[in-house]
Amino acid sequence: MIRKLLLLTAFLFCFINILKAQTQNGPAYLVKGVITDSVSRKPVEFATIGILDSEKKVVALTYSDENGLFKSPDIKAGSYFLNLSFMGYAQKNLAFNISSKSPVFDAGNIYLKPEVTQLNAVNVTGTRALVEQQPGMLVYNAEKDISNQGGTAADVLRKAPVLNVDAAGNVTMRGNSNLRILINGKYSGQMARSAADALNMMPANSIKAVEVITSPSARYDAEGAAGVINIITKKGQQNVSGTVEVVAGNLEQALNPRLSISREKWNINTTLHAHSFRNREETALNRLTFENGEKTGMVQQHIVRDNTKPHGSGDVQIEFAPDSASIFNFSVNAWFGKWPDNSAQHNQRFSANETLLEDFRQNVITRSPTLGVDLNLGYTKKFRKPGEELYIMAQHNRSSDGFNYDAMQRDPDNALLYREINDNKNLNREWTVQTDYIFPFGNSYKNAWESGAKMILRENSSDYQVAASGDSNPGQLVPVSSRTDLFSYKQNVFAGYSQLKFKWQNGWALHAGARMEGTYLEGNQRNQNSTFKNDFWNFVPSATLFKKLNANNNLTLSYTKRISRPSIWDLNPNVNAQDPKNLEIGNPNLRPEQVNQVEFTYALQTDSDFFLNASLFSRETTNSIESIVTIGPGGITTTSKQNLASNIQYGLNLSTSVSVMPGWKINSNANVRRARYRSGALNILNEGWAWGLNVNSSWKLPDNFSVQAYANYDGRNVKLQGFESYWFYYSFSAKKELPAQKLTISLTTVSPFGGYIGQTVVTRAADFESTLASHYLMRSVRLSLNWEFGSMFKTVKSRKVENDDQKNVKSAG
Repeated sequence: MIRKLLLLTAFLFCFINILKAQTQNGPAYLVKGVITDSVSRKPVEFATIGILDSEKKVVALTYSDENGLFKSPDIKAGSYFLNLSFMGYAQKNLAFNISSKSPVFDAGNIYLKPEVTQLNAVNVTGTRALVEQQPGMLVYNAEKDISNQGGTAADVLRKAPVLNVDAAGNVTMRGNSNLRILINGKYSGQMARSAADALNMMPANSIKAVEVITSPSARYDAEGAAGVINIITKKGQQNVSGTVEVVAGNLEQALNPRLSISREKWNINTTLHAHSFRNREETALNRLTFENGEKTGMVQQHIVRDNTKPHGSGDVQIEFAPDSASIFNFSVNAWFGKWPDNSAQHNQRFSANETLLEDFRQNVITRSPTLGVDLNLGYTKKFRKPGEELYIMAQHNRSSDGFNYDAMQRDPDNALLYREINDNKNLNREWTVQTDYIFPFGNSYKNAWESGAKMILRENSSDYQVAASGDSNPGQLVPVSSRTDLFSYKQNVFAGYSQLKFKWQNGWALHAGARMEGTYLEGNQRNQNSTFKNDFWNFVPSATLFKKLNANNNLTLSYTKRISRPSIWDLNPNVNAQDPKNLEIGNPNLRPEQVNQVEFTYALQTDSDFFLNASLFSRETTNSIESIVTIGPGGITTTSKQNLASNIQYGLNLSTSVSVMPGWKINSNANVRRARYRSGALNILNEGWAWGLNVNSSWKLPDNFSVQAYANYDGRNVKLQGFESYWFYYSFSAKKELPAQKLTISLTTVSPFGGYIGQTVVTRAADFESTLASHYLMRSVRLSLNWEFGSMFKTVKSRKVENDDQKNVKSAG
């Protein structure tokens, strides 16, 4: 399988190089320079650099990086104009020539004057594409998407390439939920608790871009088998700037103010988020049990969940630059919320001949509060050599979570049969210290050596107490000692990495490195007097080979190895029995899984604003952490994580963007993959195809109106013990901008032609088969008002701690 992929990769390399040889008509030359603010002498990032021919037509378009540096290779010999522009600065034009005698035009330092009248020069209308390709990643520029107004981060990730997000906000990449989600490159305690909840706590309008990193380099923690998602937020750049967003709808309401204060050496950004949303779903379960192939019984359930989940968060980021070579960063992020999972259940059990054996209703009242805080401190030192930098970062986060339920069962006559209370308190503490050093070398310092070290110290505890009634007196609660305990868990990680980055004039680039991580685990169950220890080291290599064929085409071939450590949610031995027919329990004996992945990517970006990214990938997972479902007496299933399987997946991802006509753009992402799951211990072999497609179409209309339509379809998805059926999601949006008032009004509706969106999950084993049909209330309308004062927002670029090293697939609630 992998050999076939490598052969196909080699074929594509040869094919595209032949195309390149046929289309080139002469040697290509390089244009480069550095864009600098004429007053502060600081680099200007994201400045637009247009290269125009003698007829004032754009032949190339690029942007300056965080150091103000821009490069544009593959320019033919001739006379050109260099047009430089950025909001808040005057445009600048420079004439230059390229010939065989001077194959490189180095414009040197180019100073842009801030806040002056624009020159009457050539107008270059170039904007960032909705999706861009970079080595090892795809970048989704979310601020360009009007349907993100008033939504949450979960809505944003639904539009990003390669990713899939279900109704609860659970994210997968190429069918794998084992990925790390960072905020501005830093780890978040919110994401560690529940990524789905954290995404619903983040307003979409605060997001500038999403980096989907499919092949993480050695700089990233080895955790995150599927890849890494980095959500980049906005911050102001004027003295005082900000926005206030108000969202009102039938399923959610939100208030999202942001404020930025900038001075000569200080930059302070604050965000607040107050949000409430309603989550309603209905599920119907039908489970058949077997023995020696013969039917022995049937379990049926009908469950209704209708919960309102209020929550909020706040963030303060302070940046102090005493001089041009030093930057100090401090940030604090706090969050709180209530995530109830109340349910009303009707449970029935039948014999083999469908005689009713059991019939009861159960009401479950849950309390799931959360409170947490992240503290970050960072220092950046820039040296005289361009690109040479030292980073020192520290982080502490602390959170407390509760998950308490009170379940009462009653017979058809409403008489109390059984009651159970489970009180589970979790405390999570973490300390991180990290340092990175970048040393550029070679001609123009275009090559670099990067190295770093990191230490993570984690302490988690789960104090759970269970009380239940007996058969003789259903109203009297008695402590259940066998299900009451204090589970404490420590996980210490020590890591170091080194990588080299080479870039050559002929368009080739190579990033290669390795990471070494040592993990020390220790767990203890106080009442059970049970302890365990597990120490291991992992060598994690990675490499990315990049070839820029010309100004519009490039190829990338990458290999990466990843690991996945179990999280506290996977290990916690507390039995979650709020659904009496479907129990969940952690497994303290879990070991990490390992993943090897190869990826080949072709990217095309034309001057006519057409974008295409095609990625072939193959991924093999050993010692895979999978949710294993087993069945016991009475048709009751127990789900826990086990290291009992391996899987191989390979497939193709396509992302494209095209301007059909002025003002009308269509973006689309498609994926198809083959998955093969195997478990010798369970005697399971399950394989099949999975595919998905989404289309996003937007129109810019006269008078500052815009409209957009979005649809996403995910086909049948194979799992170890069964499959998930298709999933369909769609929305429509309209936006009106009032530039004079700096006000934006957006209206979005989701699933207007069908109130509920359905999905079915089938789980099979030798002794049972379950079919769970779920319907989620998705029909919604939301109105968003966004008022902006001051200036536009730009990307947060301060470097933060990036803890992306734990596997967590805890669902919302």
